[in-house]
Amino acid sequence: MRIPSRAEVDAFCGSPSTRWQRVLGIVSPVLLIGAIVFILIRWPQLPEQIPSHYNFAGEVDGYSGRGMLLLMPILGLVMDAVLVLAGRFPKSWNTGAKITLFNRVRVYRLVRDLMAELRLAGALFFAGFGVYQSLLPEHFSGNILGILTLLFFVPIVRYFVRLGIKG
Repeated sequence: MRIPSRAEVDAFCGSPSTRWQRVLGIVSPVLLIGAIVFILIRWPQLPEQIPSHYNFAGEVDGYSGRGMLLLMPILGLVMDAVLVLAGRFPKSWNTGAKITLFNRVRVYRLVRDLMAELRLAGALFFAGFGVYQSLLPEHFSGNILGILTLLFFVPIVRYFVRLGIKG
């Protein structure tokens, strides 16, 4: 299967990438790479064993080597790459709307916004969690996990609201 060029994807979607999409396309991997660099800079100060699992009370009940801190931003980079690849196949998108000649440009632009915003949410989640763990490994806050998880729901809700308002 041949991967379509960016021009072919833009032609299929009916419009070029927006400035917002391009900015988020740069910011997301930069955040993740920045998190890796930050963790590596802090590496000498990190303990050999760091908490890797917490119970529902927020108490540590599992430890791993400090190399696990790098796992979060690396997983973020993998997720980012998957979303970039998925963006190259617009016909495979499940948009939540019937695509017609009249709405395809708007719907595809909204989906591309959603994918760009999910890339940012993933970068903030994976980079944020890795950096948080490297700074405060013994002090887990369920609030930080809740806030970071909420990042994924905001773009999805925003997409469906925008789709429904104009659909």
